[in-house]
Amino acid sequence: MLALADVAVVVSDAKASAQWWTEKLGFATHTLEGSGHAVLVAPPGERLLLHLCEGYAPLEPGNTGIAFMTDDLKATVARWSRAGVQFPDPPEPGTESRMARFADPDGNVFWLVGAPAAFVRKAARLRAPTVARKKPRRPPTTRRARR
Repeated sequence: MLALADVAVVVSDAKASAQWWTEKLGFATHTLEGSGHAVLVAPPGERLLLHLCEGYAPLEPGNTGIAFMTDDLKATVARWSRAGVQFPDPPEPGTESRMARFADPDGNVFWLVGAPAAFVRKAARLRAPTVARKKPRRPPTTRRARR
């Protein structure tokens, strides 16, 4: 069995970063037994985790390429803004913008994409298709028909 475990984001202080994600965005913190250093966060109910990785690589602030989806972009941006989240690229006022970008305290930038509720629900249940394993081919048998 193989599964995608997490996506790493380099941070200066994993515990402080986890606190920011939980307090500002309402994410849950997870730990993996025996992992030693892993500090992981995710939206409630989400299986894929963000691994807040401290001390393994230099900080590289900027676009992470990581996106989150919401069925109510305006409300999510408003709620997170009130909590103190910085939006270097907020939705354009007065438009039906479908995306915004927000930054964590280390300057890592994430995408927030608005989508219809049905699409968000479907995406939350989406799993990659299972690839059928090829069975080894048997050599052909040489049976003679009985007469």
